Amino acid sequence: MLFGEKGKTINLYVTDVQLERGSVATDYKEAPEDIEGQISTVESTFKQRANSLEAGVNRLTEGLRTKADISALNVTAENIRQSVKSLETDTQNKLNQKLSQAEFEVRAGSIRQEILNATKDKADKTLVVSEAGKLREEFSKMKVGGRNLWIKSKTVGAVIEKLPENHVTGQKECYRLENNSTLTFNLEPDFSSRLYQKVTFSAWIKYENVVQGRNFWNVFNCFKHYLFRKNSETGVQSGPDYATLGMYKGSADWKYITFTYDYSEKTNFDQLKTSLRFNLEGATSGTAWVTGIKVEIGSVATDWSPAPEDADGLITEAKATFERTAQGLRTDLSAIQEYVNKDGQRQEALQRYTREESARQATAVRELVNRDFVGKATYQEDVKGINQRIEAVKTSANKDIASQIASYRQSVDGKFTDISSQITTYKQDVGGQISGLSNRLTSSEQGTTTQISNLSNRINSNKQGTDNQISNLKTQVATNKDNAERQMGRISDQVSANKANADSQFANVTNQLARKVETTDFQRVKETSKLYERILGNTENGIADKVARMALTNQLFQVEVGKVAKGGRNYIRNGQFKNGSKNWLEYQSVNFGLNFNYQHSQNPNNRNRPGLHFYHDSQDVANFFGIQQSFAFDGVRGEKVSVSLLVSKDGGDSNSGLKVALHYIKNKNIIGQEWQNIPSPQITSKYKRFTFTFTLSDDVENLNLMLFGEKGKTINLYVTDVQLERGSVATDYKEAPEDTDEAIRSVQSQLTGSWAVQNINSAGDIISGINLGANGHNRFVGKLTHITGETLIDRAVIKSAMVDKLKTANFEAGSVTTTILDAEAVTAEKLKVDNALIRKLTANDAFIDQLISKRIFSTKVESVISSSTFLEAYQGRIGGFTLGQFDQGGGRWISGVNQFSVGMGNGAGYGVRTAFWANWGNNWNYAGPKAWNVNTDGKMYCRNEVGFYDQVDFSNSSRANFYGNTTFSRSPVFSNGIELGSKDVLGDGWNPKGGRNAVVWWNQVGSGSVKYWMEQKSDRRLKENITDTAVKALDKINRLRMVAFDFIENKKHEEIGLIAQEAETIVPRIVSRDPENPDGYLHIDYTALVPYLIKAIQELNQKIEKMEKTIA
Repeated sequence: MLFGEKGKTINLYVTDVQLERGSVATDYKEAPEDIEGQISTVESTFKQRANSLEAGVNRLTEGLRTKADISALNVTAENIRQSVKSLETDTQNKLNQKLSQAEFEVRAGSIRQEILNATKDKADKTLVVSEAGKLREEFSKMKVGGRNLWIKSKTVGAVIEKLPENHVTGQKECYRLENNSTLTFNLEPDFSSRLYQKVTFSAWIKYENVVQGRNFWNVFNCFKHYLFRKNSETGVQSGPDYATLGMYKGSADWKYITFTYDYSEKTNFDQLKTSLRFNLEGATSGTAWVTGIKVEIGSVATDWSPAPEDADGLITEAKATFERTAQGLRTDLSAIQEYVNKDGQRQEALQRYTREESARQATAVRELVNRDFVGKATYQEDVKGINQRIEAVKTSANKDIASQIASYRQSVDGKFTDISSQITTYKQDVGGQISGLSNRLTSSEQGTTTQISNLSNRINSNKQGTDNQISNLKTQVATNKDNAERQMGRISDQVSANKANADSQFANVTNQLARKVETTDFQRVKETSKLYERILGNTENGIADKVARMALTNQLFQVEVGKVAKGGRNYIRNGQFKNGSKNWLEYQSVNFGLNFNYQHSQNPNNRNRPGLHFYHDSQDVANFFGIQQSFAFDGVRGEKVSVSLLVSKDGGDSNSGLKVALHYIKNKNIIGQEWQNIPSPQITSKYKRFTFTFTLSDDVENLNLMLFGEKGKTINLYVTDVQLERGSVATDYKEAPEDTDEAIRSVQSQLTGSWAVQNINSAGDIISGINLGANGHNRFVGKLTHITGETLIDRAVIKSAMVDKLKTANFEAGSVTTTILDAEAVTAEKLKVDNALIRKLTANDAFIDQLISKRIFSTKVESVISSSTFLEAYQGRIGGFTLGQFDQGGGRWISGVNQFSVGMGNGAGYGVRTAFWANWGNNWNYAGPKAWNVNTDGKMYCRNEVGFYDQVDFSNSSRANFYGNTTFSRSPVFSNGIELGSKDVLGDGWNPKGGRNAVVWWNQVGSGSVKYWMEQKSDRRLKENITDTAVKALDKINRLRMVAFDFIENKKHEEIGLIAQEAETIVPRIVSRDPENPDGYLHIDYTALVPYLIKAIQELNQKIEKMEKTIA
């Protein structure tokens, strides 16, 4: 509403009123509904042209009625030509205007989008700064991260499942973990201090039927570390730390977990490297799901957000797609403009051909008439026959022309009636059609170019035929008349020939005139003009206005042209599976082992063409399984897309069919889906083509195509030639533009004073080209340039050349490479010879690839590789090793750069000499305190530490002497006993009698007596809460089952004893097990039964006393 203000004088002017979606106002443009008023002008223009054509035909008919009046015929034909030429010129001019306008609108749209993006970025940054300030004020004492360190794109080891819309987690997909599977992300690959502080971990998890395994960690582990710490100053590293923040068992629905872990608590380290895992490690059973994982620095968990690395990948992909589309638009528009610019050349060629052909035809007619003489009387008779023939032609032509004109006008009226309907349809669909700009442009422009070319060819062909026939007719009649008056007496058979020739000529004229008004020709003219009238408008002023004001003219042009185009680009990458699973996702909602194979189909003994074969026996665990592909697709609600593919199967009709489905995605959310099926009986053993039409339920940004099998059935399917395209008509399979590796396009450009032709591929790389520069520098780009014939080059600089034969008076070269060089003398600063026989060579500095000589004397030889049957040298360095004598000591040696660090002697000299050494020290006269060496007599001396990590064997003739204290970190095992001599084995354990504990050797007890004791602490001062025991010892003793048995190992018989497993259920404290081996054998401490026996005796004594009292 545009209202004035009450109580004030109003004197306002208003125009260019516009309302549009969005927050950025664009230049004014008319509403689509306002264009309807312009249609009547277009219709009137075409009707006027049709009437003009009809009037021209009527004048032509009148000319025929007046005995073929040549002058009138010429005027009528000229009018027809001018009318058609005017229509052609008008159409061409409007096309040129539209092309320029389209290119302008593409650039204007691009600039507007860049402004929008820049404005949006600034607004977002301002908001971020503002919100950050608020957070600093409110949480000044709290450290908050925010940046997600968990990079989803670098996570491995789990199956991804889709989540329903509006899920409680706020996520669209999750990881599914089966038993013994692991989800891993390498959080910190190398040692760094970045995370050596408080870090917060959060995630959404769900788990079902998780049963703990043998160990406590055999459950569902969350944020399990594989962590190493390091001190950056000392270089000391810790062993692995498997810190696990969350451990769960049982079942639970989706819940949010969060932990804060302070890595800096270990103060003796300052760096770490770690990976994080979610797994069911050794659990007996269970399934788990994880999503919304976030790792951030700080002590407070914030809402989930993707890692910047994940977001950057999506932005880069979208940007690349946009740039490829823009480049394609610019290239295609240039190609159209180039084609249109060459129209003048084509017209000139046609005119030249017309003139030459007319001259040839006139010459032929003159030669024919010269040979044919007609008498005057015979000629008069012939003229009467001609008049009769003209009357017949006139009558027939009148009928045919009137019929065709009526048909044409009826067709024109009907077609112009359709214009309003088509414009209305365009207004309804313009929003959806705009999104198809980049995809329809190529096929639309090709169709338009072909249509214009066909129209031009047909018009020029008809014009040429008409001109030729009229010219021939005029020349023939005039010539016949003159020659007949001068040369009478020609024989009568020539009259018959002339009559036949005249009949043929008039028949040709009739046919040409009939074709001139043929309905098909006028239909093409009408359809083409109708198309551009819809796009350009109906007035010259309207066209000029649209160039300056219409922001979406380019899309409008593509929408209208797209209505007459069929097919389009294929959005499915790798649709024939030539590159295996590239661009596809092999999907199983529950992993049951579905097989995917990309070689079976292309086997010559199988399908003999590329394709996918996926197969498995019947299963009931997974609802969704097969293959799927997601891709960008800008579509509008109600738009139709076609899916086509080739499918075949192995097996019978009871096997699985194929489910074909689309997910409709917007803002990364699935907003709709549609499923269609191919029943198994319809699928044969040979590839069969199936097509489907889907209707978008809403505006979309992405589509996800799914090809799934049926649950509960054996699946054995082959699929190839998968294609998705816009529209309801499925076309033959074509590869996606991105799959075309060498889609060569020819680009020609001409600048001021320069000219270039280049062949480029789809990525814009130059394959070959010619560049003629304005500065006189020319360049040929390509792998190979072949010049035949003689070539004269005034001056050439050649970096590398292969010449079969070269003749020259003077040859100067910085480098010459040749198979044979025959010269009396060669004078050069540098001479390179690969294989040569040289009688005498004197050189101050020579580089020789191969040299065979009986003897060489040189003060210095430098070589990269030296090969010799026998090499004799006295002292030197080879590969970092030092050879020869040392400054001290005799003999010769091989050592490292530091001779004391490592070396080996040659065994020369006398007596015992050192054969090998390491870390000798700093004086050759004696070994250092940390040295290791082996002498030539075989003795080895080690003055440093020795570490053994595997078995060490001493033969039965060996002995080991220990002169110092020997420490065993673990208990030694002596399988054949220990001989101690006169000493005993002593321990530091507590002895109540004082002193150290000594070992009692039971097998040394003979016939004498041994005194020993076994005591436990029982001092009253060590006890509290002392009361009479309530244990029924007699009952427990009676429940113990005493048995006789034989030991399996040594077959020793025991007359009485207990079974540990039975005794443990009655008196658990008397049974023990090895704490280091919980599954080892059980042991019974019979001495632990003494308190129970004492209590049982007391209970029996009480019973006896009671019985005695009763008896008494």
